[in-house]
Amino acid sequence: MKLWPLALHPKPELVKFDTSLRYTDILFGFVIREIFLRLQYWQSLNRFILLHLSVCVALVLGSWIGYRRSLNRSSYEVKFFNLPFFRFLLDQAMLILYFQVAGSTPGDFATVTNPPDANSLAQSTVKLLVFIFVLYLFWDFLGIRMTKSKESGMPRYAEPRENVDKDTNTIKDPTKWQEADWPGLGITGVVLTVFLLLWLLITPGCALAGKPILTFSVAIVLLILYRFIKEVKTAWRQLPQSK
Repeated sequence: MKLWPLALHPKPELVKFDTSLRYTDILFGFVIREIFLRLQYWQSLNRFILLHLSVCVALVLGSWIGYRRSLNRSSYEVKFFNLPFFRFLLDQAMLILYFQVAGSTPGDFATVTNPPDANSLAQSTVKLLVFIFVLYLFWDFLGIRMTKSKESGMPRYAEPRENVDKDTNTIKDPTKWQEADWPGLGITGVVLTVFLLLWLLITPGCALAGKPILTFSVAIVLLILYRFIKEVKTAWRQLPQSK
């Protein structure tokens, strides 16, 4: 057997779910800590900073819940260099951007005399949100790529839900294909487009330039709406399984 193809394209194996707490969950906890460190001063914060922190809460908590709820989250082990590995890298890149969004304001407002500029904060936040949604789009695309991946005419990543022998932790029916989540990709693409439009509108001379309160409010609504639509989509995909 040739070792190079095996090393670069390792055989898929199911994750052994020995605990519900995962590495990525712990990193989410660190980001949430950064947000709460700032929210403790909520009574003395400017309104635009409170709205920025509300964007952080909607983004991070919504992302964590979506991560745990996603039917498209891989049930396969991360290996060098399989598709779950690249999705794992995207997860870590998202978390770095979450840290950047949360860290856009000082961590200890009790010692800060000059708050950050509202317009600059709004512009940097929307820019980071655009980058985050680009990563979301790639993450959804790789999920679809996994459903299409095949080997010798068989699915390389067979459908793992309700298709696992719990005693041996192996796939019962290796010929069962996963369902491609095209609706999820489409939802992410639409919201990314709206955030790109928002980014253009807050540039100098455009409609939302110099309106950080309105900018943050629109971002909060978009993030909540995105997670709500994703949740509806997930519930809809689960309906056939509950019959």
